[in-house]
Amino acid sequence: MTLLEFLRYEQRLTGTKIGCREGDCGAYTVLVGALENDTIKYQSITSCISPLGNAHGKHIVSVEGTNLQSKLTAQQEAMKANYATQCGFYTPGFVVSLTGFALSNSKKTTAMH
Repeated sequence: MTLLEFLRYEQRLTGTKIGCREGDCGAYTVLVGALENDTIKYQSITSCISPLGNAHGKHIVSVEGTNLQSKLTAQQEAMKANYATQCGFYTPGFVVSLTGFALSNSKKTTAMH
């Protein structure tokens, strides 16, 4: 069983979509958190091709877990303000990817490379 199948069919978290099932489309993106030096570090992964066993001992965050408040997150607000949404099918994956980037220690820049 893949992580995607577990999230959708066992946990009923259907915000993570089934797309290409090849790791190319991004509709299935989730965050995986692992403890490193007393800090949880997150990275985006392709849940459609990730075996469920790889999630053992990890903190998994689907799109449903990115916003537990009654208002939009900074990432959702930025997408809204810049008309960056597509259809509702791929947007959840974008939100999760942006959330993962915001949580990372990656250098943030506005320059295009």
